[in-house]
Amino acid sequence: MTKKIVLTLLLVITTTISFSQYTWTNGEVILKNGKTISGEVKIPVVSKDLIHFNGKSKVRVKDKTKGGKYVFNEDEVELIKFIYSDSEVAYFTYIPVSKKKKEIFCIITTGPVTLYGRAVGMTSSHPGMITFHNLNEFYAQRANEKIATALQTARPSKSFKNRAIDYFSNCPTVVSKLENKTLNKDDIIRVVEEYNDCAG
Repeated sequence: MTKKIVLTLLLVITTTISFSQYTWTNGEVILKNGKTISGEVKIPVVSKDLIHFNGKSKVRVKDKTKGGKYVFNEDEVELIKFIYSDSEVAYFTYIPVSKKKKEIFCIITTGPVTLYGRAVGMTSSHPGMITFHNLNEFYAQRANEKIATALQTARPSKSFKNRAIDYFSNCPTVVSKLENKTLNKDDIIRVVEEYNDCAG
């Protein structure tokens, strides 16, 4: 994969792209044993509420060559590729979000720090109605880090600004832009890319 994977912020934010991988979508699953299975691929929706969809974080594939259906987990999958069109391809992989848990994220940009993103489902209760919407989460990880660091989450316990300043503290230029609000959470890809230029 190149330094900048073919996925822009637009693809992460757009509802159509964010949620298409949660239904059967054309793609490939590359396994750790070297095999690649092509067909229709689906990953589970992550919910931050009491309602959960599609069970655990497993990858499901309908093999278009052999006609079989398969389910793979984090120990078997190296990379997941979703093909939306000839010019829109997204790569997903499992990343460690804690010592005991790995979850599926989209690879957004790579370098000294790799940025990962995903859409998560949220529900809101109103009188006589429950509405469903999606929010985006972003995690970052250096090659020598065993656990990815949350930069922006659906249920923030700390602001993006403070998280990013802590994480990118060894690059004064990026820290300064975060402190004076030249860069903010809407510029998350730019923040990581500027840091990678600084660290590279």
